[in-house]
Amino acid sequence: MIRALLFDMDGVLSDSEPISITIGIEYFRSLGFAADSSAFKGNLGAGDRVFFCDTARTLGIRDFSYDDAAAYFRKRYPEVVHGRNIALPGAVDIVRNARKAGMLTAVASSALSWKVQENIRSIGLSENDFDVIATGDDVRRSKPCKDIYELCLIRLGIDGSEAVVFEDTAAGIESGRSAGCRVVSLMTTIDGEMAGKAGADAVISDLSAIPSFSTAEELDSIISDFSGKGHGTVYGANEILPVERKMPRSVVEERARRMAAEARENAYAPYSSFKVGAAVLSAATGRIYSGCNVENSSYGATICAERNAITTAIAAEGTIGIDLLAVCSDDDPPAPPCAVCLQVIAEFSRPETEILLFSPKGTERRFLLSELLPNPFIFPTMRR
Repeated sequence: MIRALLFDMDGVLSDSEPISITIGIEYFRSLGFAADSSAFKGNLGAGDRVFFCDTARTLGIRDFSYDDAAAYFRKRYPEVVHGRNIALPGAVDIVRNARKAGMLTAVASSALSWKVQENIRSIGLSENDFDVIATGDDVRRSKPCKDIYELCLIRLGIDGSEAVVFEDTAAGIESGRSAGCRVVSLMTTIDGEMAGKAGADAVISDLSAIPSFSTAEELDSIISDFSGKGHGTVYGANEILPVERKMPRSVVEERARRMAAEARENAYAPYSSFKVGAAVLSAATGRIYSGCNVENSSYGATICAERNAITTAIAAEGTIGIDLLAVCSDDDPPAPPCAVCLQVIAEFSRPETEILLFSPKGTERRFLLSELLPNPFIFPTMRR
């Protein structure tokens, strides 16, 4: 039976990772090194020293002072976070529900104590809402080592089998599992496939996916349900947990248009001279992948732009769900995907997936997949 809920802080309770990355970019640029968010992505969840030092190595900085970076971060973080509510969806509710249900609660964050305290205040909770708060100041080995979760268990006086850990990084998942706890992963930092490979027992979009509960037994049942299938969205033959996008649809669509048009310029079409570019929007991550048509002397070996974009997305993410397909062709009206491409698209799409067809001249047509392919074939064992 569940007796305690153990929460990572950044990316689980608080939306603080973008703030940390912004300050990190500021600091490295002050040293004369151009950094973007991708330089930090692999270094989240393992503490501030890893966050700065491993990023410095990635950027090729030899004489790097962690102490200077930490001092800069310590000064800037409260300035940037001041006055913001950085609580992630569902964070406050699950903590308060757990307390009302008589369960123990703990924070287990690799961040330093001052930052954890700042974040707790900024999400609208207090230190009194937790029975234990363990930080990077309390352990020598950061996640993925199990030390911080074992420390929480010792301080709470319980066994790992009685605790559920909520994490958002592969390092955190490994840490919680190593301490003998059940681990629920959020998709705020990594996608569901990565969480599964890291060993998560269940995957949710964020804490708002946990409905209100009044007993430990009720929560246990909810988490057990998430350990199986049936809580994602069906995209063709696959079940995907869609990410909540913060950018407006118009912005995402414009980026997909641009990427499809740029891919079209690189099309290899010496035989037909009919160049096509395509871009797909991944439901699980919000990322956009593009492709172009590639013809061949053996014409049957030709690859259409739509399938090229889809295989590129799969190579990057694994199983995908398509929320939008943009196709650019110099035709009037703009050409739809061929029949083979429509069948491939259907494997990873919902009937409501939008297909945007446009030309460089500005002509445009919009369809739902169900309008272009009303009855796609889905293999019997894969039907939902």
